[in-house]
Amino acid sequence: MKSYFQKLFSHKSTWVLLVISLFSIALSLCRRVMTGYTLYTFMIWNLFLAFVPWFAASIIYIKDIKRIVPIVAIVLVWLPFFPNAPYILTDLLHLGNRNWHSAPPWFDLIMLLSYAFAGLIYGFVSLQMIEEKIKANLKCKFAPVVSAALIYISGFGVYIGRFLRWNSWDLLSNLPSVLQDIAQRVRYPLMHTRTWAFTLLFGTLLNIIYIIFKQDDFKLAQE
Repeated sequence: MKSYFQKLFSHKSTWVLLVISLFSIALSLCRRVMTGYTLYTFMIWNLFLAFVPWFAASIIYIKDIKRIVPIVAIVLVWLPFFPNAPYILTDLLHLGNRNWHSAPPWFDLIMLLSYAFAGLIYGFVSLQMIEEKIKANLKCKFAPVVSAALIYISGFGVYIGRFLRWNSWDLLSNLPSVLQDIAQRVRYPLMHTRTWAFTLLFGTLLNIIYIIFKQDDFKLAQE
């Protein structure tokens, strides 16, 4: 365990994530003190959900697990939680809710942007870890294509989370209903154009950002 944390904190992405996470949480706590209301404190929970896929990916990456079975098992845990990372971007929609007692709009904007930025980094670093393990251990020459597909899948996951109000835990507690909603959109795509338009556009945006993120000048998952 000690060696795990030593290697984990040898990566600059870990320090970046620690700083931006603490900054985001501090803003939420300041808002609570300023207004006396708990509005937006749910963002701390959303940040934790974005942390989960990063933590899962870090296990196989930092521990350098090479056996296929544990890699696949952890990826199966990672995948349902991965959409929680880019999901935080959609929390910017809450900026339109000015009916509650609130802080100045500029403060809420900075706070939500900090959470969104943290969520994106958690997601992209975890995806980069998964991509490199797929490339190295599964001998997959098309790992970037797999990553692109996973991003589009996460875009679909963000849609069913934001607009259909399903979450990762529902895959355990209410799987038949989740699968029914998904099946309806797969079987009758023309009846659910908003679903696929959102998935395509949001997924494309995330793919563009991820391609930039992976460039040497931006890459964070390195020592």
